Amino acid sequence: MSIDPAPSDARRKKILMVYPAFPPSFWSFGYAKKIGGFKAVMPPLGLATLAAVTPRDYDVSIVDENVRPIDFDVECDIVALSAMAIQEKRFFEVADEFRRRGKLVAMGGPICNIIPEKCRPHCDILFEGEGEYTWPEFLSAWEKGQHRDHYAQVEMIDLADSPRPRIDLLDLRAYRVGCVQASRGCPFQCDFCDIIVTYGRKVRTKPIEHVIAELEAWSDAGVDFITMADDNLVGNRKYARQLLEAVADWNSSRDIPVALYVEMSVNSASDPELLEALRRANVVEAFLGLETPRASALREVGKTQNLKTSLIDAVKTIQSYGIVTVAGMIVGFDADDEEIFEEQYAFLHEAGVPIVMLGLLQAIPRTPLHTRLAKEGRLRSPVQGNNTRAHTNIVPLRMTYEQLVAGYQRLFCSLYEWDALARRWLDNVAQWSGERRFTQQPLGRWRPKLLMAALRLAIAYAATPERRRFAITVLWGTWRRAPRALLQSINYLAYFLHLREYAERVVANELAFNYVLPPAPAAEATPPALKPELGDAAPAGR
Repeated sequence: MSIDPAPSDARRKKILMVYPAFPPSFWSFGYAKKIGGFKAVMPPLGLATLAAVTPRDYDVSIVDENVRPIDFDVECDIVALSAMAIQEKRFFEVADEFRRRGKLVAMGGPICNIIPEKCRPHCDILFEGEGEYTWPEFLSAWEKGQHRDHYAQVEMIDLADSPRPRIDLLDLRAYRVGCVQASRGCPFQCDFCDIIVTYGRKVRTKPIEHVIAELEAWSDAGVDFITMADDNLVGNRKYARQLLEAVADWNSSRDIPVALYVEMSVNSASDPELLEALRRANVVEAFLGLETPRASALREVGKTQNLKTSLIDAVKTIQSYGIVTVAGMIVGFDADDEEIFEEQYAFLHEAGVPIVMLGLLQAIPRTPLHTRLAKEGRLRSPVQGNNTRAHTNIVPLRMTYEQLVAGYQRLFCSLYEWDALARRWLDNVAQWSGERRFTQQPLGRWRPKLLMAALRLAIAYAATPERRRFAITVLWGTWRRAPRALLQSINYLAYFLHLREYAERVVANELAFNYVLPPAPAAEATPPALKPELGDAAPAGR
């Protein structure tokens, strides 16, 4: 039992919820933030949801360090921290600083579900699992001076009990997108994924009317772009179709519809009704967990759903419904040898996937992959929360660690060469012509700040001949293939600058400074696309 009772006077109790800063990452939108005029991509949905289940006799505030600095001297009774694994270093620093100042610190979120033993020394109360039930339970006990130091939600919660997030506590102008979650869980068995560990294999769904109400709240607050935070929106295909039809009806009643970004499994390509619902709902981008073109690697990790169709045909089918495809790709499976880098490059260009989140395989604690590799003695270091950095915690099977990391870096940088990126983007755009034309409305309401964003974008692309050539290629190519999508191409130009910068400054430089590379392969054995060596990774014409 705790010896830290709640305040006994009649003043209102105060809770400070804190989301620590992110390091540079694939998803941080570095350069794009400067152009778009936003400070962070997505708001901390978990903390906004936790605030909504907090009794109204508490004063609650949310500080997102990605948006504004933390005041460590603020008056409060409880500090509640949440983070993902990528935020680990700053997460612990913030917690330790509050504890040094005598604050009662509670920790939860995805990071506490995968490395609770590392979080434990940095907090007074540790939360594992979903928080909609355990957080109010803790507060009730805390008020009586009887709270525990550990709360674990074992049974999966009913999403009907997950309330509308307190977005009124967020500075919505600081974010690129809003965030809504309609379901949790995934029916598949990919052994490297922590989603089924955290949320289970049974897909739980939120009442559709609740989802529409959340979309309405974001829109009423002036937000035009929404990320659906479901790890697999189509995990329950019947529910997904019903939800998308309801969103389509809601969006069609609006003068300017909200644009949606989703994550879904590639097997959705076999469902034309679902794909048409995605189009009607104004879904403009879909993240697909493709992982690898190698069937042996897919079988190895239990991603059998990707073996039931031609991945290239599936991607092009999804694209043809007006959707930009983003692929999650991984290298470092046991089935991978040094030829995988060339295979990945060729596959992604044939599929025409413009945006690629390429990562090194990581063994996340509590996943089947981590358990297997631990038994085999093939875990080399703690897991890294950012799987797009040039290191991993596994020992590869069919190549050396140095070969894996070096090949990964060359592949990443090659994918984001200007010519390669333009080619894949225009291949995606080409699917929006012909019978199925681009019909989405992706840009939201007109706002004066768009003029400044357009000016900053023009200046950025005018900076070097390589950038100018890329922009002209993208815009002229879009006009020739699908002129209705020209504004969509302009919209993505800022994103492309971030991807290029990330490949050059983070992935390449990190490898150069932290790893001793093996000798470069002979020229005749190196595929043309992957020839640039480390010293060429950051050319002057960025």
